[in-house]
Amino acid sequence: MYPTPLKAVVRNLTENVVIASTPFTRAGIINFGARMSLFHYNGEVIVWSAIPYGDEVVRSLKLLTGREKDFNVTYLIIPDAEHTMAAKSFKEQYPNLKIIGMDAAANAVPVPIDYPITSKYANKLIDSGVLKEVGIQDESILSNFEFVYLPSHRNKELVLFDKNSKILFEADLLLCLGPKGTKLEQYSPELGFPDNFNPHGGTSFLAGFTHPDSGFFKGLVNRLVKSKDLEVRKGLQTIYNWDFTKMVPCHGNVINEGKPYFKKFFDFVN
Repeated sequence: MYPTPLKAVVRNLTENVVIASTPFTRAGIINFGARMSLFHYNGEVIVWSAIPYGDEVVRSLKLLTGREKDFNVTYLIIPDAEHTMAAKSFKEQYPNLKIIGMDAAANAVPVPIDYPITSKYANKLIDSGVLKEVGIQDESILSNFEFVYLPSHRNKELVLFDKNSKILFEADLLLCLGPKGTKLEQYSPELGFPDNFNPHGGTSFLAGFTHPDSGFFKGLVNRLVKSKDLEVRKGLQTIYNWDFTKMVPCHGNVINEGKPYFKKFFDFVN
């Protein structure tokens, strides 16, 4: 559930990448936060994990492109079966927008997926060759992104690697909300929260366990993705093989030491 009015912390990660971080509550009771990422390549805007279209999205597009209007938003990437609720609002604004997502999420998405990623590509590197096989011909996608699809995950995760920034983007595979007492960008004073706001208070206390030093949460993450399966482990190893630095989750803070954080959860990767 997004608050009304929706506010976001909007900032550049690189010259070509802008993130918009917002409050969001899971089931209306747990402070999860949410994050949209925008990419600007070849004059095109690619949206990762959309938030509802509105003033904060427009502000993000202005920062990304340096334009005041006429944003060339060409693709929206749905990262998993839970991150679908804002797709319709973007499609209404940009009718020619093409949507990339996993076929397993088709029933959850209120608009058609133009380029479905199927289980044929499970746990493998989805590079430009595979993307062409899926039907994508646009160099703004082919030259800049690679993916790994983890259909074993409860939410059917599609993980993205931006080759230019060397940043990994993921939705629900890993969270970064804890440990308890961690200050979260998605609940910061810039969004109207007091400086001493505790995002892990009350019914949100469970969010304070979402870190790799929590044995409970580490075990839960591995169960959700079914990491005991050897094929799944190949997929997780493929993700780890990317030369990424930062990791940008949809829920919680950006992780500057992304690769060590990933390995803490999946200690079998090397």
